[in-house]
Formats: sequence, C-alpha cells, structure tokens
Amino acid sequence: MRYKNIKRILSTFGILIFFLPFFQMCSDESLKSKPAFFKTQSDSQDQLEKNVAFEKAKKNATLTGYDLALVLEISLSSIFTVMMMLSFIIWVFTLRNFEISILSFLNMLLSLIAIIALITILPFGQLRYGIILFQLNSVLLFYFVCKEE
Repeated sequence: MRYKNIKRILSTFGILIFFLPFFQMCSDESLKSKPAFFKTQSDSQDQLEKNVAFEKAKKNATLTGYDLALVLEISLSSIFTVMMMLSFIIWVFTLRNFEISILSFLNMLLSLIAIIALITILPFGQLRYGIILFQLNSVLLFYFVCKEE
C-alpha cells in the first residue's frame, strides 16, 4: 500500500515537471553579446532597464517540456511528445492500479536518450533543471515499481 501512494505521487509529479524549463535555446553569453536581440537594449538609459530587457529575452528563449512536447514534428521534440504521453498514461494507470513496469521503464529510457541527445547537441549549461528532475523522477518511479514487485 505504501508503494502505491509513492507511485501515485511520482506519476503526478512526472506530469507537473513538464511545466518546468527543460533547456534554454541560447546561452547567457550569446544573449548578452548580441545587443540586436534586445529590442529595448539600445533605447535603455540605465543598467536596470538593460537587465530587465536581458531577463525578458532570456525567459523567451527558455523552453518548457510542454513547449517541446507540443511541437509534434519528427525530430528530437518527438521524444518529448512520447515522454509526455507516457507520463499521462502512467498517471492514469497508477490511479487505476494497473501494471506500469514496462511503461515506466520506457519513460526512463526515453528521458535518458533525450538527455544524451541534448548533451551532444547543446552545451550542458543550456540544459535546465526540468529535464534532470524528469530523469530523476523516472528513475525513482521505476525503482519503486520494481521494488513493489
């Protein structure tokens, strides 16, 4: 009974993690080095306005898991689409007390593939905490599913 509650919490958390930023499309250095990227950079009179413009541009250049999953084209983002659908299916199955060992293993494997692919494509500094938390959540969910059996 204890592991069922842990699985339900982890599967719910797996869905909520997709709202967190997964990676940043531009590093901080490239944003700062391209003043044309900021619309208000040249019009700014003081450092505070420049910092606000930088933070706004940085926020616009950061993608969440849902941003990646809802692209729906055949590329790296299709892995995130499958991961999001699997997370939702796992969540429904844990609420109905169905077996989720294969699904949780697939989700953990896909998130590992996504992290490896992103590390080879992007510098590590552009990865955000969402993808790392999703991988950790997937590993914990798989661990508790295996421990229950």
